[in-house]
Amino acid sequence: MKTLAAIPCYNERIPIGYVVLIARKHVDEVLVIDDGSIDNTAEVATEAGAVVVSHGVNKGYGAAIRTCFNYAKETSVEYFCR
Repeated sequence: MKTLAAIPCYNERIPIGYVVLIARKHVDEVLVIDDGSIDNTAEVATEAGAVVVSHGVNKGYGAAIRTCFNYAKETSVEYFCR
């Protein structure tokens, strides 16, 4: 059984590392969808141990959620939380 926590975010470089570290304690994999951030959100999330999918531009929450579901489907995740 593979569990995934998906975290859509935009310009969250300060809290994202902590959030990823806490989430990793409860799931098999943490996915961060960086929705076009202009800070270093993606780098901080990666350093904290998350898999990061980056949108080149801000597409909005709905697009980030679609990316979460697509990733979960492509990687055969059995349980998914956001």
